[in-house]
Amino acid sequence: MARRSKKKTPELYTEEQLSKIEEHIEKYFGQIENYYQEKDTDDIKLNIYIIPPSVERRHLTLVTAGMGAHEMNVPESLSDQKLTRAELAICLPPSWKLDSDDIEYYWPLHLVKLLSRLPIEENAWLGWGHTVDYCSSFAPNTDFSGVILTNPPFGNESCVCKLSDDEEVNFYQIIPLYSSEIAFKNKNGASALLGELSGEYSYIVDTDRSPAVPDDFGNIIDRVDDHSYKIEEKDLDLPDICGANHIAAFFRWAMEHDLLCDEFTEFFADELPLILKGKYDIRRFIINSLGGELTMDMFTEQGQAFAEFYYDFYCEPPSYPDDVDKMAEAYFGTEKYNCEEFADEAYLFVPFNDDYFSAMYKYIDHAYSDFCYYQEHGKLPDEE
Repeated sequence: MARRSKKKTPELYTEEQLSKIEEHIEKYFGQIENYYQEKDTDDIKLNIYIIPPSVERRHLTLVTAGMGAHEMNVPESLSDQKLTRAELAICLPPSWKLDSDDIEYYWPLHLVKLLSRLPIEENAWLGWGHTVDYCSSFAPNTDFSGVILTNPPFGNESCVCKLSDDEEVNFYQIIPLYSSEIAFKNKNGASALLGELSGEYSYIVDTDRSPAVPDDFGNIIDRVDDHSYKIEEKDLDLPDICGANHIAAFFRWAMEHDLLCDEFTEFFADELPLILKGKYDIRRFIINSLGGELTMDMFTEQGQAFAEFYYDFYCEPPSYPDDVDKMAEAYFGTEKYNCEEFADEAYLFVPFNDDYFSAMYKYIDHAYSDFCYYQEHGKLPDEE
């Protein structure tokens, strides 16, 4: 008979460390009412503390203690930042049935358990901005299929619990994500995704929330609504159509440089000549005929490549959004550009006329020259 291998000893906090973590949780996350505990394990002993709704915080909170007993395999370049230990939190609606065995209610607990062991199983680490994609929905009642880790929403001091002068435990908030949001983060980074989510999500899990990023986000270059909403939100003395100004400049430049695909130009064969003659407001065309969206499929292959190179809110210069701001500053001057009236949205206030197109074309022409040089040489001119 084969000898049964010995069960290894779980990695555990000391009593003093666990006490400090519990004190930290109750100070910043709320009063612990109960907890789940995994006992028969051979890696870590995970406690999942249950913090009920309160007058101040009308939601359930689950917080782990035990994951951080394992020191994660943090990259050597970050070894001095005390990121080896982590615990997780997730907030649920007050009506969530934690005692239910139904997967529609049980999945947050299951998710916390999976995430807590991921660093052990993968010999990896979890930290701020990390996403984990499980590739399928967590339950039949939601299309969430992954998560991003952010700072807890309870103040900066809630993020770190000091165990000693040399050791810290970092607390991260679990935010469930849709597949399109994960793909967006993988392309643009965590900060960009959190920027998209800022007006769309609460840190409390909402299985009915709409995705902050559409499934075809890779096809969308820019949207009028992403700019015109600022006019209402900040009570700017402007018509909503100003949100289309810079989009119109890029679109018309592309039209004049034959970078719109044949299918598109044939479909709008009646409208495009009117735009070029100034008989049809190009902004109205973009809003009424294009649904307010500038998309990749409108362009030729060369046009798409240039848009990907230049029209990106998250890339380093040359960047069209950055040049739009530069043009506004050049038009108004630095002092007026930064004035309170403009509320950090000076680019919306530049008068939309022929001079607007001329000013923006100078930036676009320069960027296109750089782009063509990059295509030929694999580097930008200033990288020589």
